[in-house]
Amino acid sequence: MNAGRKKLSLWGTEGDAVIVETGRPWRLVLWEKAQFVPCWDLGGDVWFTPEWFETSSPEDPHCYEVIMDKACRYSEASITESGPARVTVHWKNALCDSLYRIFHGNTRSEEYYRVFPDGIAVRQLVGWPGDERPDGLNPGIWEVQEFILINGPGVRPQDCVEPIGFTLTNLAGDTLDLQWPHPFEEGQALCKLKPEIADWSEYIGLVHLRDHPSPFVAFPRNPLLFPFADCHACGRPHPQMNAFAGASNYSHWPANDSTEFVGWTLATEEEVQNQATHTSFVNCGYHYGGKTPPRPSSWLFLTGAVTEGIEKARSLAGSWLSVARVDSSHPFEGYSYSQRAYCFRVRKPGPLKVRLTPTRPIVNPVLRLYFGRPPVKVVCNGEELSDSDFRAQAVGDDVVIWIDRVLKDETALEIIPA
Repeated sequence: MNAGRKKLSLWGTEGDAVIVETGRPWRLVLWEKAQFVPCWDLGGDVWFTPEWFETSSPEDPHCYEVIMDKACRYSEASITESGPARVTVHWKNALCDSLYRIFHGNTRSEEYYRVFPDGIAVRQLVGWPGDERPDGLNPGIWEVQEFILINGPGVRPQDCVEPIGFTLTNLAGDTLDLQWPHPFEEGQALCKLKPEIADWSEYIGLVHLRDHPSPFVAFPRNPLLFPFADCHACGRPHPQMNAFAGASNYSHWPANDSTEFVGWTLATEEEVQNQATHTSFVNCGYHYGGKTPPRPSSWLFLTGAVTEGIEKARSLAGSWLSVARVDSSHPFEGYSYSQRAYCFRVRKPGPLKVRLTPTRPIVNPVLRLYFGRPPVKVVCNGEELSDSDFRAQAVGDDVVIWIDRVLKDETALEIIPA
């Protein structure tokens, strides 16, 4: 992996960009002309983003979200760490309308993307709903996630989206498939289509694409990792998800500096041919009926792309959310969902010996050794791994190690200072 900042010329315009090259058929791009929104570049002028923090009010037709900040007055992105084991990108923004008015005076968010060599990232969203002044606006929604496809000029979503365009699944294998275009005349709560999803323990959503990697997002139904209020549509305790109507395609973002609009702007055929547009499939929020999350609140997602279909996305989500039993020679600090990492304290000298007993296969395990230092050697079930089989880097006073293995059975690891 490598990460850097450079000028990116695309879709008739140029802007500053933070780019994380993963060595996979997709990369992470935060581009000034898309207000530095983190996006997966899937190739062929097709991008995907899992969205941002968003609010609105029934008293005001404006959207309050970062993509209204065309001049990037409040939005900025930086690389906070970069190495062979992971890259961390930090993005800060404010929730404003197209006139640069910030909702309640100080509504803002920060996001961290921790990207690993398998092209998978943990997205951590921290949101601060505004409390500076009410402005007479009571929030109607607080949205934290949306499956959004970005189409370059001349690219229609119908050109690359499969007939079954979206799948929502869980680790148990339950599935809700949605045709594309969506057969709804207005937004549709997914729990109305399949009431059982209110009881799922996690949600894994994937957009099925032809001739491109398929992007996915996973998140748990656990308010300690993913805060939510009871669903506004059915009243049960789960994050509300809504499908968009038809084959939505909007022209106001990205690579469009115009602020002469209010709310959403549907793309004309001429705009589809000559500028980038975006298509929304399903959204998800803290609440869609006026309840506001605490200030601050933090949400976690696993996101990336796969070429092997929904089963691969399910295995990655299962590895992230299903923590193995751990026995170790040094204190086990716990599993960090935000880092996708098993964390250990290694103050005393000598190797760290770890035995992991998976509940589900662990895909590319990550270890963080507090007070550790690279270089290290890694031994897996008695076999010393080559340099191509793992990555290690210093992170502050610690070492982070990513291992290119799938651990299906009880596994002994040994981390030896080199």
